[in-house]
Amino acid sequence: MKRYLILIAAALLFGASKPASESSSEKVIFFQGTIDDAKQKAKKEGKLVFLDFYASWCAPCRLMDDYTFSDPTVAKYMNNRYVPVKVNIDDFDGFAYKEQYNVKLLPSLIVLNCEGKVLEKKSESLMASKMLKFLESHDKPYNICDRPAPEPEPAPVDVRPADPVTSPPDVPTVPGVPEPTPAPKPQPKPEPAEEPVVVQPSKPKPTEEVVKPSYPTGKPKPNDKLEDGLFRFSVQRQASKGYAIQTGAFGEYPNVLREVAKLQEVFTDQPIIVFIAKKNGRNIYKVLVGEFNNRADAFSYKEKMGKKGVPGLIKNLTHMD
Repeated sequence: MKRYLILIAAALLFGASKPASESSSEKVIFFQGTIDDAKQKAKKEGKLVFLDFYASWCAPCRLMDDYTFSDPTVAKYMNNRYVPVKVNIDDFDGFAYKEQYNVKLLPSLIVLNCEGKVLEKKSESLMASKMLKFLESHDKPYNICDRPAPEPEPAPVDVRPADPVTSPPDVPTVPGVPEPTPAPKPQPKPEPAEEPVVVQPSKPKPTEEVVKPSYPTGKPKPNDKLEDGLFRFSVQRQASKGYAIQTGAFGEYPNVLREVAKLQEVFTDQPIIVFIAKKNGRNIYKVLVGEFNNRADAFSYKEKMGKKGVPGLIKNLTHMD
């Protein structure tokens, strides 16, 4: 009973902030694509990225859809200044993004710049007025990637008339008296040539400590977040027999690479396997750990994975679908 009273109160609170004359057709237009695509779009258009983590069973999330994201002021501002993306944590890739952005509560609202840097995360539902303040607080020039610089103003043109050129007055000539020879014009003294300035490289003081990187150049740290960049791997066919432990299923290939890289770092004694399937015309990538002859061995390794915080399901490689 208490739960229903809370939901009713929340609905009344959101409804109070919704104008009576609001047009239901004016809503936030969420981007239909991946988060990586949204970052590229934001960079191209000089915008920020807004992530809305939700689930179909989340009642506060539905209230925000009905009221906050349907508010015309919020919709106009977000559509013009942000690339908004909805992330369903129950979807194939939603769970991976949930882990990547450390989402613990729903709804969770995250603002990114086009490079993927998290500017702020809020794990709460917001009314329209608070949402607008949240969006405006990060819509600053220093948060925007590659915002086009304003065109320089043209330099003022001097339209004053030029001074008239006057000729020297005529001097009457006297017979028998030679005309005076004009004095030679003084020649400007040559300026001394500038000597080149030699800039000596600064040397560290004896008391300064030179900090060396703890990892060789070009080799990522084990705990670095795996974002865009280069990945190196070798591929070979896997026999359809035995057992393995499935850790996730993804619809976007970049998430597959990140998951495989993370698992290879932690479980160095077992192969990492990717099973490719089709569902509703869409590629689905299932990531698995290990190659075991029987279920008992797979179960024993699954417990080892659980102790390292990696849950999984035992799968028979003969009957993968």
